[in-house]
Amino acid sequence: MCFSEVPNYVYATARPSNPSSPHKFNVIILKIMRGSFVVELERVDQATGWGTMLITVDWSSYIDNEMVYQNLILWFPDAADRRGLDFNTSSKYCKDNGGRLVDIMDKAMYDVVYNYCRQTIVFGSDSRAYIWLGSSYNTTTDTVTQSNGKPGYHGGWYPGYPHRGSGYETYTGLRLVIQPPSSTSTNHGIYNLPPTSDRAITQLCSTNLI
Repeated sequence: MCFSEVPNYVYATARPSNPSSPHKFNVIILKIMRGSFVVELERVDQATGWGTMLITVDWSSYIDNEMVYQNLILWFPDAADRRGLDFNTSSKYCKDNGGRLVDIMDKAMYDVVYNYCRQTIVFGSDSRAYIWLGSSYNTTTDTVTQSNGKPGYHGGWYPGYPHRGSGYETYTGLRLVIQPPSSTSTNHGIYNLPPTSDRAITQLCSTNLI
């Protein structure tokens, strides 16, 4: 394929071309070039016995609408998309696109994520946009925890948040409200709510650099 530049990231999975075959594989990206990429396949359903077979590699690559922050690639699968997503479906949406929900570690990363969202999302007629974060909020201890179990950023809150105490025990999910570049409103930031809450989301995803 012809790209204008070398992709920043390639996500790939492998499967037997014959759907009745039991073989399963891990895929390791070894090298990314402008028109191709090299992978290493590891059979994981059993230690030996490859034989001869046809293998289908499904892949996607990212060039536009992404940015690199430290060891992460951040991107929108579709910066103009709006779809009703709760936490679990947002997480699956990113996973299906080769990534995961974004965890915010500190104030510096919060600023990067917020400004990237603000400049990249296609707001159209919408006055604001929303993304789910991978981190969770503990309403008892007033702490934020990343999906990897490490402490997350406890700041950048939407005015009046976080909610905690009696009646808010299920408010463990975190979403980020983003105002468009033309807005001067201070009504933006992170707020906590039940993970089952469903609304129109423009989801940001992340993955580690190779």
